[in-house]
Amino acid sequence: MENIKSTDNSFGWQFWLWLGSTVLVVLIVVVTSVAWLTRHAVMAGPRLTEAQSQIILEVAAFPAKVKAAVVELYQLIDDDPGALLMDKQVTEQPSWVRRFPAPEDSGYLLFSGVDATAKQSVVKLLRIADGVEMARWQPDLLAINNQITDKKRVLKGRYLYIRPTHPILLKNGDIVFNTGNSLVRQNRCPAKPIWVLDEIVHHSNELDEHGESVWAPSVSEEGFPENKWLKNFIRDDALGHFSLAGKLLERRSFASILIDNGLGALLLGTSGMADNGDPIHMNQIKVAHSDSRYWRRGDLLISTRHLSTLFLYRPSTNKILWHQTGPWMNQHSVDFIDAQRISVFSNNVVSGAPNKEHSFLKKNDINRVYVFDFETNQVSQPYEKLLAEAKPMTLTEGRAQLLPDGGLFIEETNYGRQLRFTKDKLLWSRVNDYDDKRIGAVSWSRYLTAEEASEPLKALAAMQCN
Repeated sequence: MENIKSTDNSFGWQFWLWLGSTVLVVLIVVVTSVAWLTRHAVMAGPRLTEAQSQIILEVAAFPAKVKAAVVELYQLIDDDPGALLMDKQVTEQPSWVRRFPAPEDSGYLLFSGVDATAKQSVVKLLRIADGVEMARWQPDLLAINNQITDKKRVLKGRYLYIRPTHPILLKNGDIVFNTGNSLVRQNRCPAKPIWVLDEIVHHSNELDEHGESVWAPSVSEEGFPENKWLKNFIRDDALGHFSLAGKLLERRSFASILIDNGLGALLLGTSGMADNGDPIHMNQIKVAHSDSRYWRRGDLLISTRHLSTLFLYRPSTNKILWHQTGPWMNQHSVDFIDAQRISVFSNNVVSGAPNKEHSFLKKNDINRVYVFDFETNQVSQPYEKLLAEAKPMTLTEGRAQLLPDGGLFIEETNYGRQLRFTKDKLLWSRVNDYDDKRIGAVSWSRYLTAEEASEPLKALAAMQCN
Protein backbone atom coordinates (compact mmCIF):
# COMPACT_ATOMS: atom_id res chain seq x y z
CA MET A 1 0.00 0.00 0.00
CA GLU A 2 2.86 2.39 0.79
CA ASN A 3 4.36 1.82 -2.71
CA ILE A 4 1.03 2.56 -4.41
CA LYS A 5 0.63 5.79 -2.38
CA SER A 6 4.13 6.88 -3.32
CA THR A 7 3.43 6.22 -7.02
CA ASP A 8 0.17 8.22 -6.84
CA ASN A 9 1.96 11.22 -5.29
CA SER A 10 4.66 11.08 -7.96
CA PHE A 11 2.06 10.95 -10.74
CA GLY A 12 0.17 13.92 -9.24
CA TRP A 13 3.30 16.04 -9.01
CA GLN A 14 4.28 15.19 -12.60
CA PHE A 15 0.77 15.93 -13.87
CA TRP A 16 0.65 19.39 -12.33
CA LEU A 17 4.15 20.14 -13.59
CA TRP A 18 3.09 19.05 -17.09
CA LEU A 19 -0.11 21.10 -16.91
CA GLY A 20 1.69 24.19 -15.65
CA SER A 21 4.37 23.88 -18.35
CA THR A 22 1.74 23.38 -21.04
CA VAL A 23 -0.24 26.43 -19.92
CA LEU A 24 2.96 28.51 -19.81
CA VAL A 25 3.96 27.43 -23.33
CA VAL A 26 0.45 28.13 -24.66
CA LEU A 27 0.49 31.54 -22.96
CA ILE A 28 3.88 32.40 -24.48
CA VAL A 29 2.68 31.33 -27.93
CA VAL A 30 -0.56 33.34 -27.58
CA VAL A 31 1.20 36.49 -26.32
CA THR A 32 3.89 36.24 -29.01
CA SER A 33 1.27 35.67 -31.71
CA VAL A 34 -0.88 38.57 -30.54
CA ALA A 35 2.17 40.84 -30.33
CA TRP A 36 3.22 39.83 -33.86
CA LEU A 37 -0.30 40.27 -35.22
CA THR A 38 -0.63 43.67 -33.51
CA ARG A 39 2.71 44.86 -34.89
CA HIS A 40 1.77 43.53 -38.33
CA ALA A 41 -1.58 45.37 -38.14
CA VAL A 42 0.06 48.63 -36.99
CA MET A 43 2.56 48.39 -39.82
CA ALA A 44 -0.21 47.65 -42.35
CA GLY A 45 1.44 44.35 -43.28
CA PRO A 46 0.29 42.44 -46.37
CA ARG A 47 -0.82 39.27 -44.53
CA LEU A 48 -3.93 40.91 -43.05
CA THR A 49 -6.87 42.59 -44.66
CA GLU A 50 -7.86 46.07 -43.47
CA ALA A 51 -10.88 44.59 -41.64
CA GLN A 52 -8.72 41.96 -39.90
CA SER A 53 -6.19 44.60 -38.89
CA GLN A 54 -8.95 46.74 -37.37
CA ILE A 55 -10.28 43.78 -35.32
CA ILE A 56 -6.80 42.97 -34.01
CA LEU A 57 -6.16 46.60 -33.04
CA GLU A 58 -9.50 46.74 -31.22
CA VAL A 59 -8.61 43.55 -29.27
CA ALA A 60 -5.19 44.99 -28.42
CA ALA A 61 -6.83 48.17 -27.13
CA PHE A 62 -9.29 46.29 -24.90
CA PRO A 63 -7.06 46.12 -21.75
CA ALA A 64 -6.50 49.89 -21.93
CA LYS A 65 -10.25 50.46 -22.16
CA VAL A 66 -10.85 48.22 -19.13
CA LYS A 67 -8.20 50.15 -17.21
CA ALA A 68 -9.84 53.46 -18.23
CA ALA A 69 -13.20 52.20 -16.97
CA VAL A 70 -11.68 51.22 -13.62
CA VAL A 71 -9.95 54.60 -13.38
CA GLU A 72 -13.22 56.38 -14.11
CA LEU A 73 -14.95 54.43 -11.33
CA TYR A 74 -12.10 55.15 -8.91
CA GLN A 75 -12.07 58.86 -9.64
CA LEU A 76 -15.70 59.17 -8.56
CA ILE A 77 -14.83 58.13 -5.01
CA ASP A 78 -11.41 59.76 -4.56
CA ASP A 79 -10.73 63.50 -4.68
CA ASP A 80 -6.96 63.75 -4.19
CA PRO A 81 -5.02 65.17 -7.20
CA GLY A 82 -1.98 63.24 -5.99
CA ALA A 83 -0.39 62.78 -9.40
CA LEU A 84 -0.17 66.57 -9.73
CA LEU A 85 1.66 67.00 -6.42
CA MET A 86 5.40 66.80 -5.77
CA ASP A 87 7.32 65.97 -2.62
CA LYS A 88 8.71 69.32 -1.45
CA GLN A 89 11.72 67.76 0.21
CA VAL A 90 12.76 66.09 -3.06
CA THR A 91 11.75 68.89 -5.44
CA GLU A 92 13.03 72.05 -3.75
CA GLN A 93 16.62 73.09 -4.43
CA PRO A 94 19.08 75.17 -2.33
CA SER A 95 19.00 77.97 -4.94
CA TRP A 96 15.26 78.56 -4.49
CA VAL A 97 13.84 81.61 -2.75
CA ARG A 98 10.24 82.57 -2.04
CA ARG A 99 9.65 86.25 -2.74
CA PHE A 100 6.04 86.99 -3.60
CA PRO A 101 4.14 89.35 -3.82
CA ALA A 102 6.33 92.15 -5.22
CA PRO A 103 5.17 95.77 -4.74
CA GLU A 104 7.53 96.97 -7.52
CA ASP A 105 5.71 94.90 -10.16
CA SER A 106 2.57 96.43 -11.70
CA GLY A 107 1.74 93.30 -13.71
CA TYR A 108 -0.52 90.30 -13.21
CA LEU A 109 0.03 86.56 -13.11
CA LEU A 110 -2.55 84.51 -15.00
CA PHE A 111 -1.81 81.44 -12.92
CA SER A 112 -2.80 77.93 -13.94
CA GLY A 113 -2.10 75.09 -11.55
CA VAL A 114 -3.23 72.96 -8.64
CA ASP A 115 -4.96 74.91 -5.87
CA ALA A 116 -5.03 73.59 -2.29
CA THR A 117 -8.44 75.06 -1.49
CA ALA A 118 -10.10 73.63 -4.60
CA LYS A 119 -8.09 70.38 -4.54
CA GLN A 120 -7.83 70.57 -8.31
CA SER A 121 -6.26 72.67 -11.05
CA VAL A 122 -7.72 76.17 -11.41
CA VAL A 123 -6.90 79.43 -13.18
CA LYS A 124 -6.41 82.59 -11.09
CA LEU A 125 -5.60 86.18 -11.99
CA LEU A 126 -3.23 87.43 -9.30
CA ARG A 127 -2.20 91.05 -8.83
CA ILE A 128 1.53 90.74 -8.30
CA ALA A 129 2.00 93.94 -6.28
CA ASP A 130 0.02 92.59 -3.32
CA GLY A 131 -0.86 89.00 -4.25
CA VAL A 132 -4.59 89.70 -4.32
CA GLU A 133 -6.70 87.23 -6.31
CA MET A 134 -8.64 89.36 -8.77
CA ALA A 135 -10.56 86.50 -10.38
CA ARG A 136 -10.79 82.71 -10.29
CA TRP A 137 -11.97 80.16 -12.82
CA GLN A 138 -12.62 76.76 -11.25
CA PRO A 139 -13.66 74.45 -14.07
CA ASP A 140 -16.01 71.52 -13.51
CA LEU A 141 -13.39 68.94 -14.49
CA LEU A 142 -15.82 66.02 -14.40
CA ALA A 143 -18.19 67.84 -16.78
CA ILE A 144 -15.27 68.49 -19.12
CA ASN A 145 -14.07 64.90 -18.92
CA ASN A 146 -17.57 63.60 -19.69
CA GLN A 147 -17.45 65.49 -23.01
CA ILE A 148 -14.05 64.07 -24.00
CA THR A 149 -13.54 60.74 -25.74
CA ASP A 150 -10.47 58.52 -25.96
CA LYS A 151 -8.46 59.30 -29.07
CA LYS A 152 -6.18 57.04 -31.08
CA ARG A 153 -3.09 58.62 -29.53
CA VAL A 154 -4.45 60.22 -26.33
CA LEU A 155 -6.61 58.58 -23.65
CA LYS A 156 -8.76 60.90 -21.56
CA GLY A 157 -7.52 59.70 -18.16
CA ARG A 158 -8.67 60.66 -14.69
CA TYR A 159 -10.72 63.86 -14.46
CA LEU A 160 -8.90 65.26 -11.41
CA TYR A 161 -5.66 65.17 -13.39
CA ILE A 162 -6.96 67.55 -16.05
CA ARG A 163 -4.70 70.60 -16.34
CA PRO A 164 -6.12 73.83 -17.83
CA THR A 165 -3.03 74.37 -19.96
CA HIS A 166 -1.84 77.78 -21.23
CA PRO A 167 -5.05 79.75 -20.62
CA ILE A 168 -5.84 82.77 -22.78
CA LEU A 169 -7.66 85.60 -20.99
CA LEU A 170 -10.19 87.11 -23.40
CA LYS A 171 -11.35 90.72 -23.25
CA ASN A 172 -14.77 89.74 -21.88
CA GLY A 173 -13.24 87.82 -18.95
CA ASP A 174 -13.61 84.29 -20.36
CA ILE A 175 -10.62 81.98 -20.64
CA VAL A 176 -9.71 79.43 -23.32
CA PHE A 177 -7.39 76.54 -22.46
CA ASN A 178 -6.55 73.03 -23.63
CA THR A 179 -6.45 69.77 -21.71
CA GLY A 180 -4.24 67.80 -24.09
CA ASN A 181 -7.22 66.18 -25.79
CA SER A 182 -9.75 69.01 -25.87
CA LEU A 183 -10.09 72.77 -26.14
CA VAL A 184 -12.30 74.49 -23.55
CA ARG A 185 -13.89 77.90 -23.08
CA GLN A 186 -14.78 78.81 -19.51
CA ASN A 187 -16.62 81.70 -17.87
CA ARG A 188 -15.71 82.82 -14.35
CA CYS A 189 -19.18 82.38 -12.85
CA PRO A 190 -20.54 78.94 -13.75
CA ALA A 191 -18.22 76.00 -13.13
CA LYS A 192 -19.52 74.20 -16.19
CA PRO A 193 -17.70 75.08 -19.43
CA ILE A 194 -19.27 77.24 -22.14
CA TRP A 195 -18.11 74.63 -24.65
CA VAL A 196 -15.73 71.68 -24.93
CA LEU A 197 -14.25 70.84 -28.32
CA ASP A 198 -13.46 67.13 -28.36
CA GLU A 199 -10.28 67.35 -30.44
CA ILE A 200 -6.63 66.70 -29.62
CA VAL A 201 -5.26 70.13 -28.67
CA HIS A 202 -2.00 70.25 -26.76
CA HIS A 203 0.71 72.54 -25.38
CA SER A 204 0.29 76.22 -26.36
CA ASN A 205 -2.75 78.34 -27.24
CA GLU A 206 -2.40 81.71 -28.98
CA LEU A 207 -4.87 84.20 -30.45
CA ASP A 208 -4.52 84.96 -34.15
CA GLU A 209 -3.45 88.38 -35.47
CA HIS A 210 -7.06 89.63 -35.28
CA GLY A 211 -7.79 88.24 -31.79
CA GLU A 212 -10.68 86.27 -33.28
CA SER A 213 -9.45 82.66 -33.34
CA VAL A 214 -6.86 80.37 -31.72
CA TRP A 215 -3.81 78.61 -33.13
CA ALA A 216 -2.74 75.53 -31.14
CA PRO A 217 -0.87 72.28 -31.81
CA SER A 218 -3.10 69.37 -32.73
CA VAL A 219 -2.59 65.93 -34.32
CA SER A 220 -3.25 64.94 -37.94
CA GLU A 221 -3.83 61.58 -39.58
CA GLU A 222 -3.25 62.98 -43.08
CA GLY A 223 0.53 63.32 -43.22
CA PHE A 224 1.41 60.06 -45.00
CA PRO A 225 -1.49 59.11 -47.28
CA GLU A 226 0.61 56.76 -49.43
CA ASN A 227 2.47 54.95 -46.62
CA LYS A 228 0.21 53.00 -44.27
CA TRP A 229 3.00 52.10 -41.88
CA LEU A 230 4.02 55.74 -41.39
CA LYS A 231 0.37 56.77 -41.07
CA ASN A 232 -0.27 54.22 -38.32
CA PHE A 233 3.06 54.44 -36.55
CA ILE A 234 4.09 58.11 -36.57
CA ARG A 235 2.36 60.84 -34.62
CA ASP A 236 2.00 63.73 -37.04
CA ASP A 237 1.54 66.97 -35.12
CA ALA A 238 -0.53 69.61 -36.85
CA LEU A 239 -1.31 73.30 -36.88
CA GLY A 240 -4.78 73.49 -35.37
CA HIS A 241 -6.91 76.58 -36.04
CA PHE A 242 -10.03 77.01 -33.90
CA SER A 243 -12.81 79.57 -33.60
CA LEU A 244 -13.71 81.21 -30.28
CA ALA A 245 -17.10 79.52 -30.70
CA GLY A 246 -15.46 76.12 -30.33
CA LYS A 247 -15.25 75.01 -33.96
CA LEU A 248 -12.33 73.46 -35.82
CA LEU A 249 -11.50 75.81 -38.70
CA GLU A 250 -8.61 73.87 -40.17
CA ARG A 251 -5.94 71.34 -39.30
CA ARG A 252 -2.68 71.34 -41.26
CA SER A 253 -0.42 68.30 -41.14
CA PHE A 254 3.07 69.48 -40.21
CA ALA A 255 4.62 66.39 -41.76
CA SER A 256 3.02 67.41 -45.06
CA ILE A 257 4.26 70.98 -44.64
CA LEU A 258 7.83 69.77 -44.09
CA ILE A 259 7.73 67.40 -47.04
CA ASP A 260 6.14 70.02 -49.31
CA ASN A 261 8.95 72.42 -48.37
CA GLY A 262 11.74 69.93 -49.11
CA LEU A 263 12.44 69.12 -45.44
CA GLY A 264 11.43 65.47 -45.39
CA ALA A 265 14.98 64.46 -44.43
CA LEU A 266 14.75 66.54 -41.24
CA LEU A 267 11.51 64.75 -40.38
CA LEU A 268 12.38 61.16 -41.30
CA GLY A 269 16.12 60.95 -41.94
CA THR A 270 17.84 61.76 -38.66
CA SER A 271 17.02 58.92 -36.26
CA GLY A 272 19.28 56.21 -37.69
CA MET A 273 17.69 52.77 -37.62
CA ALA A 274 15.47 53.60 -34.63
CA ASP A 275 11.71 53.90 -35.05
CA ASN A 276 10.75 57.38 -33.85
CA GLY A 277 7.00 57.46 -33.31
CA ASP A 278 6.97 61.13 -32.31
CA PRO A 279 9.55 62.90 -34.51
CA ILE A 280 8.00 66.41 -34.38
CA HIS A 281 6.51 67.07 -30.94
CA MET A 282 5.25 70.57 -31.65
CA ASN A 283 4.93 72.62 -28.47
CA GLN A 284 4.44 76.27 -29.48
CA ILE A 285 2.76 78.19 -32.26
CA LYS A 286 3.29 81.95 -31.95
CA VAL A 287 1.51 84.46 -34.19
CA ALA A 288 3.17 87.55 -35.70
CA HIS A 289 0.98 90.55 -34.89
CA SER A 290 2.82 93.04 -37.13
CA ASP A 291 4.88 93.18 -40.33
CA SER A 292 8.67 93.37 -40.42
CA ARG A 293 11.47 92.82 -42.91
CA TYR A 294 11.55 89.15 -41.87
CA TRP A 295 7.90 88.19 -41.45
CA ARG A 296 4.38 89.37 -42.13
CA ARG A 297 1.41 89.77 -39.83
CA GLY A 298 -0.21 86.36 -39.48
CA ASP A 299 2.99 84.35 -40.01
CA LEU A 300 3.61 81.60 -37.47
CA LEU A 301 6.73 80.92 -35.39
CA ILE A 302 6.74 77.21 -34.53
CA SER A 303 8.78 75.19 -32.03
CA THR A 304 9.29 71.44 -32.53
CA ARG A 305 10.95 69.91 -29.51
CA HIS A 306 12.06 66.57 -30.98
CA LEU A 307 13.73 68.27 -33.94
CA SER A 308 15.30 70.99 -31.74
CA THR A 309 14.23 73.25 -34.57
CA LEU A 310 12.30 76.49 -35.02
CA PHE A 311 10.30 77.31 -38.14
CA LEU A 312 8.89 80.55 -39.52
CA TYR A 313 5.85 79.56 -41.58
CA ARG A 314 3.45 81.53 -43.80
CA PRO A 315 -0.01 79.90 -43.83
CA SER A 316 -1.21 81.95 -46.82
CA THR A 317 1.41 80.37 -49.12
CA ASN A 318 2.22 77.14 -47.24
CA LYS A 319 5.89 78.19 -47.25
CA ILE A 320 8.52 77.74 -44.57
CA LEU A 321 10.43 81.04 -44.73
CA TRP A 322 13.20 80.13 -42.30
CA HIS A 323 14.23 77.33 -40.00
CA GLN A 324 17.14 76.69 -37.68
CA THR A 325 18.23 73.71 -35.61
CA GLY A 326 19.91 74.67 -32.31
CA PRO A 327 21.82 75.86 -30.39
CA TRP A 328 18.59 75.42 -28.40
CA MET A 329 17.95 71.79 -27.53
CA ASN A 330 14.57 70.14 -26.89
CA GLN A 331 13.18 73.64 -26.47
CA HIS A 332 9.79 75.06 -25.46
CA SER A 333 8.29 78.53 -25.69
CA VAL A 334 9.25 80.77 -28.62
CA ASP A 335 8.14 84.37 -29.10
CA PHE A 336 8.51 87.46 -31.26
CA ILE A 337 10.35 90.22 -29.36
CA ASP A 338 10.45 93.09 -31.85
CA ALA A 339 10.78 93.60 -35.62
CA GLN A 340 13.93 91.49 -35.93
CA ARG A 341 14.40 89.31 -32.82
CA ILE A 342 12.81 86.19 -31.39
CA SER A 343 13.30 84.44 -28.04
CA VAL A 344 13.61 80.74 -27.23
CA PHE A 345 13.31 78.88 -23.93
CA SER A 346 15.74 75.99 -24.29
CA ASN A 347 15.30 73.10 -21.89
CA ASN A 348 18.87 72.31 -22.89
CA VAL A 349 18.37 68.62 -22.14
CA VAL A 350 19.50 65.39 -23.78
CA SER A 351 16.89 63.43 -25.75
CA GLY A 352 15.81 60.22 -24.03
CA ALA A 353 17.84 60.66 -20.84
CA PRO A 354 16.42 58.37 -18.11
CA ASN A 355 16.31 60.94 -15.28
CA LYS A 356 17.37 64.39 -14.12
CA GLU A 357 20.86 63.21 -13.22
CA HIS A 358 21.63 62.35 -16.85
CA SER A 359 19.53 64.97 -18.63
CA PHE A 360 22.20 67.66 -19.09
CA LEU A 361 25.40 67.40 -21.10
CA LYS A 362 27.50 68.98 -18.37
CA LYS A 363 27.34 69.00 -14.61
CA ASN A 364 25.41 72.00 -13.23
CA ASP A 365 23.87 72.76 -16.64
CA ILE A 366 20.50 74.53 -16.54
CA ASN A 367 17.71 75.76 -18.82
CA ARG A 368 18.68 78.66 -21.07
CA VAL A 369 16.97 81.59 -22.78
CA TYR A 370 18.30 82.49 -26.23
CA VAL A 371 17.64 85.53 -28.38
CA PHE A 372 18.06 85.15 -32.15
CA ASP A 373 18.55 88.30 -34.25
CA PHE A 374 17.50 88.00 -37.90
CA GLU A 375 19.42 91.17 -38.76
CA THR A 376 22.79 89.86 -37.61
CA ASN A 377 22.05 86.12 -37.71
CA GLN A 378 23.50 85.95 -34.19
CA VAL A 379 22.36 84.14 -31.04
CA SER A 380 22.83 85.64 -27.57
CA GLN A 381 21.97 84.80 -23.95
CA PRO A 382 21.17 88.15 -22.28
CA TYR A 383 19.91 86.55 -19.05
CA GLU A 384 22.71 84.02 -18.63
CA LYS A 385 24.01 85.34 -15.28
CA LEU A 386 20.53 85.72 -13.78
CA LEU A 387 19.58 82.17 -14.73
CA ALA A 388 22.87 80.83 -13.40
CA GLU A 389 21.84 82.09 -9.96
CA ALA A 390 18.19 80.97 -10.12
CA LYS A 391 19.05 77.59 -11.71
CA PRO A 392 15.83 76.65 -13.55
CA MET A 393 16.02 72.98 -14.57
CA THR A 394 12.64 71.87 -15.89
CA LEU A 395 13.30 68.84 -18.07
CA THR A 396 10.12 69.19 -20.11
CA GLU A 397 7.62 72.04 -20.64
CA GLY A 398 8.73 75.46 -19.35
CA ARG A 399 7.94 79.01 -20.44
CA ALA A 400 9.95 82.17 -21.07
CA GLN A 401 8.41 85.55 -21.80
CA LEU A 402 10.53 88.64 -22.50
CA LEU A 403 8.72 91.68 -21.14
CA PRO A 404 8.37 95.24 -22.50
CA ASP A 405 10.61 96.64 -19.75
CA GLY A 406 13.45 94.30 -20.75
CA GLY A 407 12.69 91.88 -17.95
CA LEU A 408 11.98 88.15 -18.12
CA PHE A 409 9.23 85.86 -16.83
CA ILE A 410 9.95 82.13 -16.52
CA GLU A 411 7.83 79.19 -15.49
CA GLU A 412 9.82 76.17 -14.33
CA THR A 413 6.83 73.96 -15.05
CA ASN A 414 8.07 70.57 -13.86
CA TYR A 415 8.77 71.92 -10.39
CA GLY A 416 5.92 74.37 -9.77
CA ARG A 417 8.02 77.56 -9.73
CA GLN A 418 7.58 80.94 -11.47
CA LEU A 419 10.17 83.71 -11.58
CA ARG A 420 10.25 87.33 -12.73
CA PHE A 421 13.51 89.15 -13.44
CA THR A 422 14.33 92.75 -14.26
CA LYS A 423 17.30 93.32 -16.56
CA ASP A 424 19.71 92.81 -13.69
CA LYS A 425 18.05 91.05 -10.74
CA LEU A 426 15.44 88.58 -9.55
CA LEU A 427 12.30 90.60 -8.75
CA TRP A 428 10.11 87.81 -7.42
CA SER A 429 9.89 84.04 -7.19
CA ARG A 430 6.66 82.15 -6.51
CA VAL A 431 6.48 78.45 -5.61
CA ASN A 432 3.07 76.78 -5.84
CA ASP A 433 3.10 75.37 -2.31
CA TYR A 434 0.17 72.99 -1.80
CA ASP A 435 0.82 72.21 1.87
CA ASP A 436 3.81 71.82 4.17
CA LYS A 437 5.07 68.74 2.37
CA ARG A 438 3.96 69.09 -1.26
CA ILE A 439 4.23 71.45 -4.23
CA GLY A 440 1.42 71.63 -6.77
CA ALA A 441 1.86 71.34 -10.53
CA VAL A 442 1.58 74.47 -12.69
CA SER A 443 0.34 74.50 -16.27
CA TRP A 444 1.82 77.16 -18.52
CA SER A 445 0.85 80.35 -16.73
CA ARG A 446 1.22 83.80 -18.32
CA TYR A 447 2.54 87.15 -17.21
CA LEU A 448 0.20 90.03 -18.17
CA THR A 449 1.17 93.68 -18.13
CA ALA A 450 -1.20 96.18 -16.52
CA GLU A 451 -2.24 97.28 -20.00
CA GLU A 452 -2.98 93.71 -21.14
CA ALA A 453 -5.07 93.02 -18.04
CA SER A 454 -6.98 96.32 -18.08
CA GLU A 455 -9.90 95.46 -20.37
CA PRO A 456 -10.51 91.93 -18.98
CA LEU A 457 -10.44 93.35 -15.43
CA LYS A 458 -13.20 95.82 -16.31
CA ALA A 459 -15.33 93.01 -17.73
CA LEU A 460 -14.68 90.82 -14.68
CA ALA A 461 -15.59 93.66 -12.30
CA ALA A 462 -18.91 94.14 -14.09
CA MET A 463 -19.71 90.42 -14.04
CA GLN A 464 -22.43 89.43 -11.56
CA CYS A 465 -22.21 85.84 -10.30
CA ASN A 466 -25.06 84.21 -8.40
